Amino acid sequence: MKRFLLLLCLLPGVSFAQFGGGGKFFTFGLKVGANFSQLKTLEVKTPRLTAGGIPVTSGGQIVYDFFRNNDARTTGIVGGAFFRFGRKLYIQPEVLVSAKGGKFDLIQTGLATQSIDVKFTTFDVPVLLGVKLGPLRLNAGPMMSLTISEDKNLKDSFKQYTTQSIDDTFKQAVFGYQAGAGISLSGINLDVRYEGNLSDLNEVGIKTPNNDTRFTTKTSLWQITIGFAF
Repeated sequence: MKRFLLLLCLLPGVSFAQFGGGGKFFTFGLKVGANFSQLKTLEVKTPRLTAGGIPVTSGGQIVYDFFRNNDARTTGIVGGAFFRFGRKLYIQPEVLVSAKGGKFDLIQTGLATQSIDVKFTTFDVPVLLGVKLGPLRLNAGPMMSLTISEDKNLKDSFKQYTTQSIDDTFKQAVFGYQAGAGISLSGINLDVRYEGNLSDLNEVGIKTPNNDTRFTTKTSLWQITIGFAF
């Protein structure tokens, strides 16, 4: 974490040395927009458990439930500040607060299927490398993300299955990337990006007779923003 913050402090000097050319060298701006996100790689088969952690049986057989991906997307708001160093080639760190989420289906044997909404808010710090082609901008780079809040649906849904705290899991840092394109016209910046995770959003232990089942999940999203440069 300290190295990551040190890198941000050094960005202006690196940019000045490497990215010359015509036009404005430094740009600061504010941006706001929308995320269209979904959960990925969430498919788990697990025994249904009683409140005491004992597998439920029917006719001598263990009753299994399923957690399955749902392709529906969740809409959330994103906003923050960006700092652009460079002219034709540039480095652009950003500080964003981003609402994300997704849905999954809980398929319970002999019971109705439930669609579970998952929503959480993250503090994101992407560091993008980009190139300007007239008013068009192309950029991509790594991102560090920290969850700062989440709703209770995911925790409640896994309450009888998990062996570790969902709260603790979601507070772990996640590393990902952003890539996209934008247009800058008279101080107005329009951007469209794709965001994905390189590390898992969480890793939760599922109680089984052998206590060895794990599930992990990632998020992916499309992001559309409008920004105003000063």
